[in-house]
Amino acid sequence: MSLVTKEWAKEFEEAEYLDEVIKGLEALQKENNYTDEEMDNDLDVALWRAYVYNNMDMYEYYELSEKTLAKVKEEGVKSGVWCYRYSCALVYLRRFDEALEYSRMGTEIEPNYPWGWLQLGRLCYKFNLLDEAFRAIDKGLELVPNDYEFLTLKDDIENDRGYAYANSHYINEEADKNLEERLINIDDEELYNQFLNKSDLEKKLDMLHKDNQHKEIINIITSLPKEQLTYDILGKLARAYNNNDEYEKGMEVLLSLKDEGENTSLWNFRIGYSCYYSGKLEEAQKYFERCLELNPNEPDGDTLLRYTYSDLGNKKIEEGKDEEAIEYFKKILSIAKDDEGIIYGESELAWAYDHMREYEKAYEHLQKVVELGRDDIWLHSELGYCLSGLNRFEEAVGEYKKAIELGREDSWIYGRLGLAYRELEKYDEAMESYQKGLEVDSEDAYIISEIAWIYDNIKNDIEKGLEYLNKAKELGRDDIWINSEFGWVYNHIRENEKALSYIEKAMELGRNDEWIYFEKGYALARINKIEEGIECYKKAKELGKNDVGVNAEIGYWLNALGKNQEALEYLEMAKELLGKDDSWIDSEIGFSLNRLDRYEEAVLYLQKAKSLGREDDWIFTEIGFSLKKLKKYKEALENYLKVEELGRNDDWINIEIAECLGELGNIEEAIIRLQKVLTFENCDKILVNSQIGYLYGKLNKSKEALKYLFEAEKLGRKDIWLYSEIGWNLSDDSTKYNEAFEYLNKAIELGRDDNWIFGQLGFVSSKLNKKKEAQKYFEKALFINPDDTWVAYHLGMVYRKGGEVQKAIEVLENSLENTLFRGWVELELAICYALIEDREKAQKYLEIAESFIGGEKENSSDVKKDFDMVKQLLQPLNLLS
Repeated sequence: MSLVTKEWAKEFEEAEYLDEVIKGLEALQKENNYTDEEMDNDLDVALWRAYVYNNMDMYEYYELSEKTLAKVKEEGVKSGVWCYRYSCALVYLRRFDEALEYSRMGTEIEPNYPWGWLQLGRLCYKFNLLDEAFRAIDKGLELVPNDYEFLTLKDDIENDRGYAYANSHYINEEADKNLEERLINIDDEELYNQFLNKSDLEKKLDMLHKDNQHKEIINIITSLPKEQLTYDILGKLARAYNNNDEYEKGMEVLLSLKDEGENTSLWNFRIGYSCYYSGKLEEAQKYFERCLELNPNEPDGDTLLRYTYSDLGNKKIEEGKDEEAIEYFKKILSIAKDDEGIIYGESELAWAYDHMREYEKAYEHLQKVVELGRDDIWLHSELGYCLSGLNRFEEAVGEYKKAIELGREDSWIYGRLGLAYRELEKYDEAMESYQKGLEVDSEDAYIISEIAWIYDNIKNDIEKGLEYLNKAKELGRDDIWINSEFGWVYNHIRENEKALSYIEKAMELGRNDEWIYFEKGYALARINKIEEGIECYKKAKELGKNDVGVNAEIGYWLNALGKNQEALEYLEMAKELLGKDDSWIDSEIGFSLNRLDRYEEAVLYLQKAKSLGREDDWIFTEIGFSLKKLKKYKEALENYLKVEELGRNDDWINIEIAECLGELGNIEEAIIRLQKVLTFENCDKILVNSQIGYLYGKLNKSKEALKYLFEAEKLGRKDIWLYSEIGWNLSDDSTKYNEAFEYLNKAIELGRDDNWIFGQLGFVSSKLNKKKEAQKYFEKALFINPDDTWVAYHLGMVYRKGGEVQKAIEVLENSLENTLFRGWVELELAICYALIEDREKAQKYLEIAESFIGGEKENSSDVKKDFDMVKQLLQPLNLLS
């Protein structure tokens, strides 16, 4: 009874790898406590062992297979499978006659076992028994129709490719067609003789090597006596150390063999291997190059040198030495023996140029790779990346999709596909791709960042965008991009302090471009560090950002600093760059012009902004301000009332409306509005009381005026304007002339030095009968403004009363043409001419005065008295005696 149960047999049949069978047999033995002898003498155990050994493609294992099967030969000769496997082993031991004998025996014993016929067909071809060979093939095809191995054997015989070639095929059709390396060439005498010349120890070590039992090899060799440590044995020890990742030990052994081995390709290969895997790439390069110099066909020599050049190229790229890197990648092409090597080299060059962002060059190399037949995940991924770099995003999408179709399903591919869609403004497709990427890797910080960008910039969902940005940050992303994005987002939602901290972090990490300086300026200006913000904006301009946005921002904030002329220059530049009217820019230009007292121009820009759709309280406020300054009070009032309709009801707008009302003669209405303002919390009570006092003064209600003006003084106002207004209103009360004089003098002490103040002081002095002082003040006033006819009139009066009639006449007649006081000046001239007895002129001026102000005699006793005085002076002398 077989030791191998049906369950074990099924497991062996389904095994994917050969070592699973060997391990299974070991487990079977251990599980049942079978002895080695029991295992060696069991037919099924021997058959499964031989199955593994025959597939190891190594003379040592074929020898082991023969020995294993020979132990159960007595029972085995009754099995077609045993005969087949025994025959296969005998072939590689060059025992062809026996192999043919057992092959024929197997087909007789078990004619329904197809692989016995395959072996018989090959051996008959070996012995040129072609009819028998074709019969064996036909029998096999009856059992397994269209089988690849039988059809291939038939084709090899028909084309007389030779037994060795016919015997070197892989069972797997795809592997057999695509792999250049064949199974053992049975005609290779050198290889066979190497096997024959090996000691049993060497054979054992080589089989352990084939079985990846490197630690076992190390243990065996290191336990050998010194006299057995031959060059070949120590070479195998070095190989085992290398394969056991103990590269330094492998190198140490190889260096001890240098004298004997340095001129052999194998020694150079092995020490190159040690150097390569221990990171000593330059040394590895030297040894691999020497290896191929000694033997261009050293197995894996060109492959390892190719890897070395590749790693050295990558190292140079990391060091920023791109040109040196390219030279290493070109070396890969220089050692290429076949299409595979060329594809590898061209692929590396393409990758390098992509990394260096030289996408045109990368594309040239990728096209060569395509022409050579490469059609895999890497190629389509790299093509997608390269085409994206060339802004050929539609094509990039196609390549990324091909990579996905071929089985690539990592977050990188979905991230790059999403980016290509984003550049094509296909944001829904981009989001779909990014979400697939997160399904693969929920912690891909790059994809999370990209999703954040779409929410921030496209979907205008800043809250969601911040959620993803914070997630990326939690995952450890802390680079220039994410800090820049945080800065932009927080600027966007007006959390400018936070924005500034992220922007400065991005700058610390090395960002130094126009964008970052613009964003920094944006943040600084909005946390009231306006001058620093403007400097950043100007730095952005220096770096190339000379667009509408930066010039408009600089203009706006210069306006905020009151530097309106400079602001205007930047705003006009912004408008020129935009190439058309814009409501915001035109508004700001209007604002600048208003502050530069260029009100007519300001109105034009502000009206233009309004025509473009700006109809908020700000625009009506500025237009009203301009029109008021142009003394177009009615139009100004209309705009201010529109501001009020739009909801503005603070002290400023009410004061402006009141001022317009006052100028339009609606003084009582203006006063009522200002009195309402006094009820507002936190209103400017000083200003409002001052304005009410001013308006009452215009109504000649001095007492009411003084009540408000004194309140303004009490609240802390102590300036030229207030002292002038108080003095002016006090001078309306004959009992307050001295007090009026004091206030007017206070205005002079604070720096007032115009004709008005001296005129008022002259008036008050004259009322106080201080003729000399009055004369002095009036003369000063008239010197400052020779066209002030009010001053001229009063100076003439003072001259006359002081007995300087001729001076009075001169001053009065000089003012007569432009005087605003017709009648009054003529009356004064009539008095003067009467006093010097020029009756004709006195009579002339008296008549003119009568025509202008004759009616005032009924209202003023002083006026009547002056008229009567002239008339009396004009009476003939005999009537006066």
